[in-house]
Amino acid sequence: MLSGGVQADERAELARLRQDITALVGPAHCANLVNCRVAALGVNTCGAAEYIAYSWRSTDKDALDTKIAEYNLLYEDVQKQTGTSACVELATPVAACINGHCVIPAR
Repeated sequence: MLSGGVQADERAELARLRQDITALVGPAHCANLVNCRVAALGVNTCGAAEYIAYSWRSTDKDALDTKIAEYNLLYEDVQKQTGTSACVELATPVAACINGHCVIPAR
């Protein structure tokens, strides 16, 4: 993912923000597909680096949006510093409600 001359504190901050995002999403409880949403996480020259599924029922959307914005800004800065902004275009996935949890099914 990220390597080279990136400072250890920047890598640690990305990891901390990613953990915060995961904690905000939590178990992503859903009763059906209508409860599930997908958010882009990380950026590269072609768009999102990855996607996460979350539930609007059990996630504080404003807090999640704020953390994702922080993560994306730092991720983009690190990509610029390391020159690792290769274009990898990911199709936007569709979330599913499986066993009461929002997930992105494997393709």
